Amino acid sequence: MEQLFDDVFPFWKIVREEDRKIFISSSNLVKKEKGSIIFNGGNDCDGVIIVKSGRIRVYITSPNGNEITLFRLLDGDLCIMSASCIIKNLSFESEMLFEEDSEILVIPKNVYNEMSEKYSQIKDYTLEIVSGKFSDVMWVFNQFVFSNMASRLAASLMEYRTFEDDNILNVTHETIARDLGTAREVVTRLLKQFQLNGIVKLSRGKIEILNMEELSKY
Repeated sequence: MEQLFDDVFPFWKIVREEDRKIFISSSNLVKKEKGSIIFNGGNDCDGVIIVKSGRIRVYITSPNGNEITLFRLLDGDLCIMSASCIIKNLSFESEMLFEEDSEILVIPKNVYNEMSEKYSQIKDYTLEIVSGKFSDVMWVFNQFVFSNMASRLAASLMEYRTFEDDNILNVTHETIARDLGTAREVVTRLLKQFQLNGIVKLSRGKIEILNMEELSKY
């Protein structure tokens, strides 16, 4: 566990040994099965979450049930939506879907708050992470408002290629539609057009990227 703290937190080496022990003894490793969901309701949270292993989709849901993916958390990432509970007047509701069997480390908010008051480096780091993630969120909303759907679809396919490190993507049209906050039929129609253009090859539950150069032009 100490190695995980050291890998994730750049301030870890300046934390005194007795405070490191508090961090470690109070934190809990929790296993989450694929498909599990955690709701983050503004200032109501259990603490700060570090992803030890797995992949988590962070998204919001509109009143009519449409979902938009804000970002994904991978090994070693800090769950900033849970960290928002230690920042006064910051309220942000989201949900976290575990896309793989995952293991997370939960640091109680009272411990993290106490350490943030004791070490300015921790507070500075937290604000830096919050700022970075909200920049990601703003980028998503700018894409949603100003970019056409073909461009957003191409970006989504390239993101999945990064996750799987392969041109064959094990992802459904429905999953991509939830990511983009649109209907599955819209995604299917655009993918069929991509296929006609020789950019992808479609099969049941899979999408194969044939021409990455053309896809990136979108």
